[in-house]
Amino acid sequence: MFPHKNDYHVVPAQMFCFWFSFILVLCIIFIHVNLAITEMAIKLKDVFFITGTTLLSIKLTRDGWEMPAAGFIILAIGWGVLFAVTDNFGQQIAKEMASSAFYFLLPAMVLITFYKPFKWWLKVLCLLCLIPFFMSLIDKISYSGKKEPNPMWSYIDILSIHLISLIWACFFFFNHRKQIKQKTD
Repeated sequence: MFPHKNDYHVVPAQMFCFWFSFILVLCIIFIHVNLAITEMAIKLKDVFFITGTTLLSIKLTRDGWEMPAAGFIILAIGWGVLFAVTDNFGQQIAKEMASSAFYFLLPAMVLITFYKPFKWWLKVLCLLCLIPFFMSLIDKISYSGKKEPNPMWSYIDILSIHLISLIWACFFFFNHRKQIKQKTD
């Protein structure tokens, strides 16, 4: 199938969004600055991730893949929950909201695996990245007020989903380039 004429912008744009979001994740984890700058970087990271998932949803809908497209939209909505967490850093509500993202990610990732062109190992990775989000939820549920939930799961879940988003970005970008090359040959 040849790319839709607007995919010439959508596919590179999603690649940029996922890469920029991933770079911001690395900066947030490894470069410690004041809280205001960190919050701004987290919000930018989230906005670019949401934009990337929305762009993939547009592309997949155009290509006739409605189920995985719906998965990317649900993922964008779930990531909106995480975006809202930033405004409540340090409060109990933020911990509860962050762990609630799992409820969106579970159906999102299952629907995304319906995209048949994905290799089996990418589908498995999509499902495996749910584990740290699930562990965050379990940690929150078992939180008794006596101990703080383990922040390790938050780092792992954010990093894992961003790594998978890079794989998606590269997959769609290189397939797009291959289709353009086939079209010109």
